[in-house]
Amino acid sequence: MKLLMENWRQYEEYHDIFDNREYITEFLGIQLPLNESGYVIYTAELREQIIKEHLLLEGVLDSITKYIADKTAPMRDFMLLIYRSIKEKNPGLLKQLKINIFQNIIQPLQQSLMELLWKFKLKNIWEWIKANIDESLQMEQGLRGLLNWAGLAVFLRMAFKTLQDTIEAVLEKFSASGQVMDAMAAAAKEWFDKTFGDVWETIKTLAKKVVDIEKWIEMIGPIVGGVATVAKMLHPAVKGLAQKGATNTPEEAACKQACRSHSPQYSRAECGACRKKLAMSFDE
Repeated sequence: MKLLMENWRQYEEYHDIFDNREYITEFLGIQLPLNESGYVIYTAELREQIIKEHLLLEGVLDSITKYIADKTAPMRDFMLLIYRSIKEKNPGLLKQLKINIFQNIIQPLQQSLMELLWKFKLKNIWEWIKANIDESLQMEQGLRGLLNWAGLAVFLRMAFKTLQDTIEAVLEKFSASGQVMDAMAAAAKEWFDKTFGDVWETIKTLAKKVVDIEKWIEMIGPIVGGVATVAKMLHPAVKGLAQKGATNTPEEAACKQACRSHSPQYSRAECGACRKKLAMSFDE
């Protein structure tokens, strides 16, 4: 009887949360088990998990409010998008931010990394990276999933930039000697070991361990060169959502037109090419 009363009090306090399946699945990232009739099976353990994740998410709002007090764009824009999506329980905004991160950063950089590594016959390195990127994209749902994708996007921008620098250094040193391919293989392995070792593992575990936004930023910042760098790296995914009517650069405007248009003069290849270009470049 005591347990029954406790369960009832718990339901009364959080019934708005328990009744909002979209919030539970899209924001808290919890998959709900259904019976044959399509009703959710709320076990005591499931209710406890929902309450725990909900309270963590409520703490995120306080964390963001404090963190952005003295911040400016683009970091403020990214944080406000997360804040709005949670506060308004707006799954569409959360989904669109994830879509933007994938389409504008992750996907084009996957393609760019593949092309660069294949060019120098480093297919084995690419196959490992692709498998692990695909695995990472499946990890976590809700806000944790968003932070996981954001961390992956920032990591890929850093990884691609350091690979470019590595290749340029090898070409400058060995292009006249005819030993480019051997030197490239050795340099690429060193780049791979350094980039996809402890750094990669840290990036993957951040979203699992950290829901506090300020802690997430503080942990990922040093990995890629500072908090300001994190914001700049995420900017291609954030700008259009955060700043209605924001002025696009000529490159951004052309890319947006190419990716939106169904006119024969534009192609999927052109859309992909411009997205890769924007994803590969950002202000230092």
